[in-house]
Amino acid sequence: MTNVKQKVDYAGKTIFVGMDVHKNSWNISLYFEQQYLRSFHQPPAPSALAKTLQRDYPNATFRCAYEAGFSGFWIQRELSKLGLECIVVNAADIPQTDKGKKNKTDRNDSKRIGSSLEAGQLIPIHVPDLETDADRRLVRYRQQLIRDLTRAKLRIKSLLLYNGIDIPPQFSSGKWSNLFVDWLKNIELSQASLKSTLQRMITQVEILRQELNALNKQVKDLLNSDRYRKTGQLLQSVPGIGAVVAITLLVEIGDIHRFSSFTQFNSFIGFCPTEQSTGETERKGNITTRSHSVLRSLLVESAWTAIKADPALTLTFSELKKRITAKRAIIRIARKLLNRIWHVWTKTQEYEKGIVI
Repeated sequence: MTNVKQKVDYAGKTIFVGMDVHKNSWNISLYFEQQYLRSFHQPPAPSALAKTLQRDYPNATFRCAYEAGFSGFWIQRELSKLGLECIVVNAADIPQTDKGKKNKTDRNDSKRIGSSLEAGQLIPIHVPDLETDADRRLVRYRQQLIRDLTRAKLRIKSLLLYNGIDIPPQFSSGKWSNLFVDWLKNIELSQASLKSTLQRMITQVEILRQELNALNKQVKDLLNSDRYRKTGQLLQSVPGIGAVVAITLLVEIGDIHRFSSFTQFNSFIGFCPTEQSTGETERKGNITTRSHSVLRSLLVESAWTAIKADPALTLTFSELKKRITAKRAIIRIARKLLNRIWHVWTKTQEYEKGIVI
């Protein structure tokens, strides 16, 4: 009697893969037809995961998911190249139980992602193309550099306060002009170590300022590139939207058509209110804590400029201040500003001042 060996074949079947990724290792949990299969650790390498899955479950379709975080999108891109479907999800959107919160382990996290993926409960976040992602890194580095420069300036002011050194009235505006920097360099200090400390702090500020100036030029060139010029000009036709806000919108949003409506776009930015409604009771609170913090902050700053440049927004702001505080009113103006951005971007038409939207 001849024994015929038949290899297992998962053709037409789907294996759901929950991934908890870390720098040095990944924890993987597998689900199949609403059943938990197993969990295992592996090196942080997409090729190793693909090899294991394709060996154990030949010809299967694999759907993977992991939380957005420090690892960015490179894992998703590499797994896609290897033939594995993969999505990246917001950690806050993964269903969690009270028991899960009190028993948080890498294994449990990967199981939670895997089971939610199979149940269809995960909504993927947008994965930008490589060029947009690289441009985003450049613009975000500018924001980091500004924060570094602010901290360096505050350290100098703290040193002056600590040693009882008053800043002259002509420099009280807080602007770091060349005259102010020259004054700092010429402060008379009796202790050599203190003088050296101050000089090194000043040197750091000067280096950061030079780097920021060079980076500003590069960001401006990016906005004027063929990739962004046309849409950038449309966005800058909106009152309050300058070059920095325009390029930040372009690299952070990418494709505006990934949002099906203004409501969805607004939800991503974060100008929609929180809501606690039940039955016939409807309660709306402050704007949601979930937001794109950088864009929301920039648009609020832009709104303060827009109310001076656009007659329609000037009038709206004036009317709002009769009922609510200026800070609350400017949030509503920022939302209207976002509506204008949506309009010019999706309609590819320059904005016309004085039009109420």
